[in-house]
Amino acid sequence: MEDQKITQLESEVQRLKSAVEELTVLNDLAIAAGTSMEVDQMLDIIVEKATRAVKAEQGSILLVTEEKDAPLKTLIRQQVDQRSRMMPYKVGSHITGWVLTYQQPLMIENLATDTRFHTTEQERKEIRSVLCVPIRYKAKLIGILMVTNKRTLEPFSPDDLRLLSIIAAQSGQLIQNSKLQEEALEKRRMKQELAVAREIQMSLVPKRLPETKALDISSYFNPAEEVGGDYFDYFVLGEDRIGVLVADVSGHGVSAALVMAMVKGVLHSITQKFESTDQVLREMNSILNRIVPREMFVTLMFLVFDLKNKALRYSSAGHNPLLFYDSESRSCQMVELRGPALGISNLSTYTEKDIPLDCGDVFFVYTDGVTEAVNERLEMFEGNRLIQAVEEVTSKRASEIIEHVKSKLREFTGKAPQNDDVAMIAIKVVGV
Repeated sequence: MEDQKITQLESEVQRLKSAVEELTVLNDLAIAAGTSMEVDQMLDIIVEKATRAVKAEQGSILLVTEEKDAPLKTLIRQQVDQRSRMMPYKVGSHITGWVLTYQQPLMIENLATDTRFHTTEQERKEIRSVLCVPIRYKAKLIGILMVTNKRTLEPFSPDDLRLLSIIAAQSGQLIQNSKLQEEALEKRRMKQELAVAREIQMSLVPKRLPETKALDISSYFNPAEEVGGDYFDYFVLGEDRIGVLVADVSGHGVSAALVMAMVKGVLHSITQKFESTDQVLREMNSILNRIVPREMFVTLMFLVFDLKNKALRYSSAGHNPLLFYDSESRSCQMVELRGPALGISNLSTYTEKDIPLDCGDVFFVYTDGVTEAVNERLEMFEGNRLIQAVEEVTSKRASEIIEHVKSKLREFTGKAPQNDDVAMIAIKVVGV
């Protein structure tokens, strides 16, 4: 009778001890839930707690992907009992595949004699017993938690399986929380980097206008995203010559902004000495064909106002037509000058066009973010509306011309989102 009481007491002590261990594990996981950590750190904690809780030699987590050909990621977190002399080993995919297929807990008491699995000699040598349980988040399978070989050399018990299932049940929410935290941190980091990139890009846009009494110049630049591929610049080219340039890198975003920065650097190196505007485009094209990714290209218009000889000389590389208001005929038109975009072919050729300058003439250069701006009905602003907008204010200052076009553009697009970078420059001849 006394022996029976002792046995019952020992059993009760063991049960209480197991309950305390379970509560300790769950408490540790609850503490982890209240901390901010990366997914890999959270997986480390889950595997470590699970391995210790069921006294396993090795534990691991595999996360489920959306890929049909490879539904399980490679083993990404693994813990091995430091007291074991065994090297980490990989459990065959046929075992994890069983859990993935049936989405039920799996307990293997003796792998060598379990007829459900065709095992290799190496697996039978290294693995005695296995516990494998699904990890779910909102009823969806997101991973598999697995432990192998009990350190006491006995098979895993139903109590071990129950405890591992409880840990897995808690782990789904922990893993999802860590993923969301990682995503939030990554978005915040990207936002900060884009903000810095925008500051750098805006610093590349000229802040000062060329000092000349002959030309009244105004500009506007607004990228569709934090950074963009539109670019404009001014060049003082010796006595009585002012250079104006506008360019548009294909696409927008960070990659376009990087190419735009390269374009600026190249231009500033080759515009100091040149014979003609078409020569500048040929040299630019030769350089960009070597450094710009093949899927990208640059449209560009380079204008030189020769104030001494009262002439505009310019060349175009696939850019939008130049809008020209002729003060003598009081007509406003698009002046087309064809030429391939930069970066498409080393064989591209370009031409130079001359236009005489008179007081009151207006030149308006822009990127396709202006003419291709769309409204809520998906209609484009197009060149005719731009001509009309400029015609309405040719007697005004360059800054007023820019503001009027901006106003007309906003009025046309309404609440439709800006889908491309916008750059525009108005140049009015006031003293030749």
